[in-house]
Amino acid sequence: MPNAAPSTPESRVMPQQQRLAQLVPSTFNEATNTIDVVWTTGSRRRAYDWYNDTLYEEELAVTPDAVDMTRFDNRVVQVLDSHRTYGGVAAILGIATSGSIVDGEGRATLAFSTDPAKAGVVGDIKAGIIRAMSFGYSVEKYEVTQPAGRTDGGTLPLYRAVRWTPQEITFCPVGADPEAAPRAGDTTHTRSQPSHGTPCEFIRAAAHTPPKETTMTEAELQAQRDQEAAATAAAATAATRAADLAAAETAALARAADITALCQRHGLPKLAEQYIRSGMTVDKAGLAVLDELAKRDQSSGGHTNVRAIRTVTDETQTRLDGMAEAIASKVDSRSPLTDNGRQYRHMSLLEMGRDYLESRGLDCRGVDRMTLATRMLTFRDAVGFHSTSDFTGILANVAMKRLRQGYDENPGTYTRWARRAPDLPDFKAVTVAQLGAMPDLLAVNEAGEIKYGSFKDGAETYNLTTFGRIVSLTRQAIVNDDLRAFDRIVAGFGASAARLENRTVYAQLTANGLLSDGTALFAAGRGNLATGAPSVLQFSSLVTMRTAMRSQKGLNAEELNLIPATLIVPAALEQTAYQLTSTQYVPAQQSNVSEFKQGGRTALDVVVEPVLDANSATAWYAAAMNSQVDTVEYAYLSGAAGPVMDSEVGFEIDGVSFKCRLDFAAKALDGRGLYKSAGA
Repeated sequence: MPNAAPSTPESRVMPQQQRLAQLVPSTFNEATNTIDVVWTTGSRRRAYDWYNDTLYEEELAVTPDAVDMTRFDNRVVQVLDSHRTYGGVAAILGIATSGSIVDGEGRATLAFSTDPAKAGVVGDIKAGIIRAMSFGYSVEKYEVTQPAGRTDGGTLPLYRAVRWTPQEITFCPVGADPEAAPRAGDTTHTRSQPSHGTPCEFIRAAAHTPPKETTMTEAELQAQRDQEAAATAAAATAATRAADLAAAETAALARAADITALCQRHGLPKLAEQYIRSGMTVDKAGLAVLDELAKRDQSSGGHTNVRAIRTVTDETQTRLDGMAEAIASKVDSRSPLTDNGRQYRHMSLLEMGRDYLESRGLDCRGVDRMTLATRMLTFRDAVGFHSTSDFTGILANVAMKRLRQGYDENPGTYTRWARRAPDLPDFKAVTVAQLGAMPDLLAVNEAGEIKYGSFKDGAETYNLTTFGRIVSLTRQAIVNDDLRAFDRIVAGFGASAARLENRTVYAQLTANGLLSDGTALFAAGRGNLATGAPSVLQFSSLVTMRTAMRSQKGLNAEELNLIPATLIVPAALEQTAYQLTSTQYVPAQQSNVSEFKQGGRTALDVVVEPVLDANSATAWYAAAMNSQVDTVEYAYLSGAAGPVMDSEVGFEIDGVSFKCRLDFAAKALDGRGLYKSAGA
């Protein structure tokens, strides 16, 4: 028998390694935001020995003695995005809350992050769209068996990890390659030790010493020759089988790569995995792609693949957008700032202008600050998108956003009861027809004739009025990087425009102008005006107002049965109005029950408007719903709802002029849905 030499342990530093894991989407628990996975079965995989420059097969011993589960027990095994161990906390999708080794499998429960930014990834995992998983691990001890010592027919060294530690679990586009190998022609790998890793002990199978020379008979020599021939034949068969497997693996990888590239080239990347797993050849996958494209063309009208136009982002426009974001952030810290704008955040206006001009090929070296400001305000790229200079367009864009922000933050109370008309196409006078109700239906006898009826109509006329103001950003302000005063004026224009609209609408009530029939909007003859002591805001005057509004007649003397919906009061009557409509009021007797409170059968919505105090601190108004009857109508110019901002580089003004303009109109159309009480 040959004499066995004792084995010698060897220690190396091994990098973290990765393997394929299995996701079980059906185990997703909505209540705990967790999912169960099988992160290893220990199956063999082909790997690469960086020290000896050779391939080997690796097998993980999946037993409680072999696997160090300390990191699972301490709940420090993170769930990562694509093995990004150096990606910071942004790469963390969750954590393994438990882990175990059962029946030769590594199992775990993963709890996902509740960060809204990661909700999309977690949702795709839950839906089974993201399925590829792997795990990273370090090996502390290998038992190595050379090919000659293997009894399973393997032709590569077998590295069996008998002591190893799982480090992290990851979700990725494609699972870790179980057949890892160096690329052909890759000269970057050397036998030097990895720069990062953990110590690993290699226990190699004992070598055999040559047998002592003995005298053998002819029969023994023949038996030995037969045994050697059989071993040679077995080795040749194993080599042929390994070559066939390697060729098949290479062909499979090439097929997968070709199908993936084919699907991505035609905008169908999600179908690649389906075609690869189904065993399709590249030719059949190409036909399947053509069928899918044909289906899409047919569903969208045909020939979309021929006429589709893809819009790309212009580099110049991207630069201008980033500068606009940075300037907006300077004047308003709430303005959103992307990575594109963040790079300009700490630049002054002159620095931004210099950066832009130099990007367009203008040499600004040695140019003084005032001259640079002038060039910024006058330069226009021949292919730019702005009507004035490019940089002036940036300032105008920021000014318009701040104007609209100031406008939106100061809404008028008139929108709660007046009606917005369709936008007007021009400044011509608009006639609003006020149609009366149709005549009453008449009884028709058998074989009788249905008679014709007639109806009356009225009309009110109004037209748009233009309001405007100009403010300038001087060249000196640009040099001084002074945007604060300019921003306050621009934002103030927005608030001013909102107040102007509010005053214009309420002027229809306080002015009490004549309607088209020659009678004032509020008049005793219309049944919508109360004066004297009984008109003071109190419970009895509200009852009088409701009765008067319900008693209004149409143009054909028909009953309208209007219901008051809004109580409009000056600031001086605010507390009284709230008391009369409060749900907290508890009457002491039945006669004190108020149906004007919220939830009552004729509930009133209180609108407090300080504009009315300048006209009268005692007068108050009521309005029916504008869906029942015309009250006051307001309108904008088509395409210019609210204030708009124009800009131009001035000649008389050494800088940029910004013009704020508002096209607005309001008109009282009918007095039957309105009521005024003088309050004294």
